Amino acid sequence: MKFCYSCGHATTGDPLFCVWCGRSYDVKLCRRHHVNPRYAEACSQCGSRELSTPQPKVSLWWKVLGFLLRMLSGILLVLISLAVALELLRSPAVQDSLIALVLLVAVLWALWAMLPEWFRKFVHWLLERRIRRHER
Repeated sequence: MKFCYSCGHATTGDPLFCVWCGRSYDVKLCRRHHVNPRYAEACSQCGSRELSTPQPKVSLWWKVLGFLLRMLSGILLVLISLAVALELLRSPAVQDSLIALVLLVAVLWALWAMLPEWFRKFVHWLLERRIRRHER
């Protein structure tokens, strides 16, 4: 998700430009969507002089404030999650199911270790290929 500092709207995904006002995010784009630096006069790949207008620059202080806000909210979320997890672990029913879950994971790891090396490498290759396909 990206936030446009020109119109104040957020766009989902990883877009090249704002769908509300049409400004690009920190770069200039030509009609063929070639990415160029903010200060470019012409496209570095096709030579077009018709470039998009980038959104206004963001102050360093706003970037630092945004980073600190994300960090503090993340730390708060981790602390709340740990408090809930510790409270749940005090319950006998949760402790019994946790022991069963740990045993199940141990058995699965043991079975995985018994598989032939070529099969484990094949599964790893399939997972990497699937991840690379979804990144495009």
